[in-house]
Amino acid sequence: MKTAWSTPAMLAAALLFGAAAGSAKAQAAGEKLFKQQCAACHAVAKDAPMGMGPNLAGIVGKDAGIMEGYRYSAEFKKGLDGQKWTPELLDAWLADPQNLAPGTYMMYKQNDAAVRKSIIEYLTSVK
Repeated sequence: MKTAWSTPAMLAAALLFGAAAGSAKAQAAGEKLFKQQCAACHAVAKDAPMGMGPNLAGIVGKDAGIMEGYRYSAEFKKGLDGQKWTPELLDAWLADPQNLAPGTYMMYKQNDAAVRKSIIEYLTSVK
C-alpha cells in the first residue's frame, strides 16, 4: 500500500530533523568550548573525581553550593545561598562570578554571550 505524505507532514518532519541536527551541532560546539575553557577544573562524567572545581554532571536544576565531596568557599555560599543552577544563573555566573560572589575561588570570566550560551547548552545536556 502506497502512503502519500502530505506537505504539512513533510514540512514538520524536515523541521524536526533540522532542529535535532542543529541541536547536535550546538551540543558539539558547547562540548568543545567546555573542554577548552572549563575542563581543566571541572569534570562532567558522573563518576569522575572532583577537580579544582566541582563536577558539573547534571548541574542544571541542582542547588548552588551543595555537592557532596566538594568544599565551597564561604564567599560562594554567601553569594549563591538558596539558589538553583538555572541557565540564567549559569549565564550570570560565567559572565562574572566575582559579581555574584565576591571573593569566590572561580576566576574564569566569559564576556562573549554566545560562548556562554554554548557552554550552558552543553551542560544542560550532560546528565
